[in-house]
Amino acid sequence: MVHKLIILRSIFFNILFFIMSAFIGLLFLPILLSSSLTRNISHKWAIVTIYLLNKVCKIEIEIDKEKLETFNNSQVLFAIRHESVLETILFLAYFPDIKYIVKKELLLIPFYGLFVWRCGHIIIDRKAGSKTIFLMLKKIKTHIKKNEKLVLFPHGTRIKPSSNVNIKPGIFAIYKNLNVPIVPVYMNSGYVWDRKGLIKRPGKVKVIFFDFIKSGYNKKEFLEILNLKLN
Repeated sequence: MVHKLIILRSIFFNILFFIMSAFIGLLFLPILLSSSLTRNISHKWAIVTIYLLNKVCKIEIEIDKEKLETFNNSQVLFAIRHESVLETILFLAYFPDIKYIVKKELLLIPFYGLFVWRCGHIIIDRKAGSKTIFLMLKKIKTHIKKNEKLVLFPHGTRIKPSSNVNIKPGIFAIYKNLNVPIVPVYMNSGYVWDRKGLIKRPGKVKVIFFDFIKSGYNKKEFLEILNLKLN
């Protein structure tokens, strides 16, 4: 049973979060004319959200700041375990120009979808069938040429805490064809932020960076390594 104080804190955070998001969405809608300004506003929104999670819900982020700084001037694709909405916010708070590889359905969310589109995130149509991988690689290659940092959720969807879910094989095509450094990132955010609910529990979210996956592995070896890191 969820403690009443946790419920109250969650309600208070959710109210603040949705008011802030709606306010920014309405007030800065004209900024959609500028990609750089839209990214800057989204970056500030992410920072404030992480701050509110800490102050209101007592959620701490345990992350190696020195390790994080090593990525500032390098190109990288973060392959992140996806347990809650937090993963879609956290790295935006640290890297204002980072690009997420996201499903097309997110564009349908009012205001949020416009910001996703205008920020230049990589939109993937999972219903494109056999063309999905080809189109994804083509889009990602464009961003790699710009030396941008990327985020991909290899499980393809949010998963339960401590669950062992096989990685979707699509990421191997990126590894094999695009020569971009891939860093597995383990996060346990599902313990503090419900996968589908609105409850935010106090606690510590661990963000663990593993070493770059070396080149030269075949598909089976690569997926085994990634599954080992993220499960």
